[in-house]
Amino acid sequence: MMKNVDIQTVLWDIPPGQISTLPQQFVIQRALTYGGIHLITQIIKQHGLPAVRAVLHRMKPTAMPERKYYYFEHYLLA
Repeated sequence: MMKNVDIQTVLWDIPPGQISTLPQQFVIQRALTYGGIHLITQIIKQHGLPAVRAVLHRMKPTAMPERKYYYFEHYLLA
């Protein structure tokens, strides 16, 4: 299970009490954009690989560094 402290690192601008009310897609997108590998693997375990892959493909490639996007698309989420 993902710890609140882990997800708060990428949701720094949202009050802790409101994190549970956020849409799943928003949380996954923030984790992919700002999170590290550890957080992203936790997101995959919690929400499932198909959901994370779908959010990645809906995101603009410019939302994150090109190398990170390439790594996710070709290795982590392949």
